[in-house]
Amino acid sequence: MILLGALVNGLEAAAGGIIGLLFKGRVSDDLGDFLLKGQGLAVVLVGVQGMVNGGSVIVVTLAMALGCLIGYRLDIDGHVHRLGQRVQRRLNERFAGSERLGSFSEGFVAATLFTCTGAMAIMGSIQSGIQLDHSTLVAKGLIDLVVCVPLAATMGIGVPFCGLSLLAYEGVLSALAALLGSVVTKAVITQVVCTGSLLLFAVGTNLLKVTNIKVANMLPAAFVPFVLVPLMQVAGLV
Repeated sequence: MILLGALVNGLEAAAGGIIGLLFKGRVSDDLGDFLLKGQGLAVVLVGVQGMVNGGSVIVVTLAMALGCLIGYRLDIDGHVHRLGQRVQRRLNERFAGSERLGSFSEGFVAATLFTCTGAMAIMGSIQSGIQLDHSTLVAKGLIDLVVCVPLAATMGIGVPFCGLSLLAYEGVLSALAALLGSVVTKAVITQVVCTGSLLLFAVGTNLLKVTNIKVANMLPAAFVPFVLVPLMQVAGLV
């Protein structure tokens, strides 16, 4: 089932939000930060496992170089943050004077932005669509669950509804990947997974607060192998 990973991820995020509401006021910032670092280690493990399954150093290096250049020029990270700020401002204006609705909008937007943006959502959806491997989205769902607990405890009733955003976003990506996967070779998929796993590793080190990498600006690298590998095969380089 192509959408299984997206469905599980959405349910996990919603469950975290519900747990946070049930224990509202009992989850401290220190505990939330500690739990998040533990999940950072798990993301590093997922990234390493993906990288050791194969991949060409030459292809991954070129993909990262070209992808980072594209992402930097497009300023994907900046656009994502500015979009979130615009949405938040508009919702705050629309629900001004209503404390409950304002809390809903704030929590929903914050949780949606966290769970839907990032390399794990992109790569997990690609793996679900092409390989029917849902492990990355399930692992991401556990992270989302942990993060949504303190978010809901502090921001309120809007947080659990980010599960709907996740299902729609990752479901569409998985379906598109499935359609694309029917016309690409196993060699291309191997390089896509390897490059994406490297990005997952960066996400993990960010969660551990070891690095502060704008992984969103590197996301194009995960798609570069779709074009790069066939060109290198024609040239006899791989």
